[in-house]
This record gives sequence, structure tokens and C-alpha cells, in this order.
Amino acid sequence: MNNPFRKSTLVLSRKDPASMTMLKILEKRQNFDNIEENSGYSKLQSKNITLIVLNEEMIYCDNIEDIEDSDRFVFLSRHVSQSKKPTLTSHFLGNPSNEAPYGGEKMQIAATCPELMKNYMMNLYKQKNSLLNYEISLEATHHGPTSISKPCIFVEIGSEIKQWQDENAAEIVIKSVINSIENQIDVNKVGIGLGGPHYSKKFTELLINTEYAIAGYISRHYMEYFNQEILEQMIEKCEQEINYAIIDKKGIGKERKRVLEILQENELKIISI
Repeated sequence: MNNPFRKSTLVLSRKDPASMTMLKILEKRQNFDNIEENSGYSKLQSKNITLIVLNEEMIYCDNIEDIEDSDRFVFLSRHVSQSKKPTLTSHFLGNPSNEAPYGGEKMQIAATCPELMKNYMMNLYKQKNSLLNYEISLEATHHGPTSISKPCIFVEIGSEIKQWQDENAAEIVIKSVINSIENQIDVNKVGIGLGGPHYSKKFTELLINTEYAIAGYISRHYMEYFNQEILEQMIEKCEQEINYAIIDKKGIGKERKRVLEILQENELKIISI
């Protein structure tokens, strides 16, 4: 492959029931040695996987790089939604607005790894027939931590306690994560995603069915805050070069003219879906 192999570290939390179910599955798959433990976290190591098990909620862990040196971090988390639909989601991190209610800093985008996100979503979709009633969806970029310099993704099981404790779903998620970490793929067409709902069927299908990958997805709910500063963060904090802006043609609304001008000024190739 053309891209260098990148080490990924898995991050979990003892305060997160879905995270603990996924830890149970990981420990069933292989033996881990507890190589470090203190009041803030435990560090477990197997032959090829490092786990950081936090004693705090993951969205506030901006210091994860002080705990482990890694090329990427994969946070294994619960997903919560008002609909309570069984859902397996993944998303990049950041607060693309003037609010930061769930960790991180306002108007700050975290580093991204388009290859890993695309790879994970493709691996997960291959197993959809074993997922019964679960939906698979990319979520819009949201919440913290946002100041980690290395790329991160959140991988989530939702949306209530029944799903958080579902070992079959956890097994499939862990299998997909491990496959994505160990079998990295070539990704040459990378864009930013803009517009559309928080859960985007269009961008989910884009990742699964096309050659494109995305470095963050900002939903229509935050288009009024999209500006040159946010765009520069998305470009500079991506581990790959970004050449495209992929927009939901029905999802930008009244901000369309202003957003398109920003994209054109930065010479991004615009693709509408």
C-alpha cells in the first residue's frame, strides 16, 4: 500500500457500559497484560494491541497523548440518542460552533484519519446481516476531546442499556475495528463533508460504496459557523491531503452561497451528493 502503516491505540472508560462490554470482548479474544495502573487509568498490552482504560469519561480526556504515544486513537464508546434506535455509529471529534457542552473547546476541530474511518465503516457494513435491527451510520463531527494532536475517531454502540450490553454487537464492532487497524487500505480521494442531518445516510453510503473518504463531516446545524478558520483546521489536522469538498446539495440551506465561496477560494473540488 502507498500509505505508511499507522499504530492505533484503543481507549475505553470504566464509566461507559458499552465500553466495558467491548473490553470484555477484547479480553475474550486475546490475553492482555496490565502493564501500568494508577488512579486515572490502566494500560493493558497484548502482542499487537494497546488498551487504555480510563477512570473518567472519554470526552474529557484531552491528555491521552501523555498516557500513550500512538499514531491514532480509537475511542470505544456508548451512543445515546432520543430515538433510542439500535445504532452503530462512528464520528470524528470537534465542536464546529461557539458551544462546547460535551468536552473540548468551542470552534475547535480535532485531527482526523479518513482511511481509518472509511475502513471501519466498510468492515462494519460487511457484517450488517449479523446485526439484526441495528442501523449503521456516520455521525456528524461533535464533542470532545478536541486538542489531541493525533487523529481520533469515536466508535459507538447505541442507543440504550440493552444495546450497550449486547455482546454480539460488541463482537462485531471489535472485529471491525481490529480488521481496520491491522489491514489498512489505500485512500487517495479525501474530502471534507458538509451539510445534511446529524446522521447522514448519504455520507454513510459515500464511505461504503465509493472511493471517497472524508476528513470530518459538519452537519447543516452548524453551517452558520463554518468559516475559513474551521476549514483550515480540517485541512491542517488531517493526516492526508484534502482535495475535495463533498456537500449535501439539499443540506446547506441559506448558507450555501457563503460556504461555496469559502470552498472555491481554497481551490477545493466541489462534489454534490
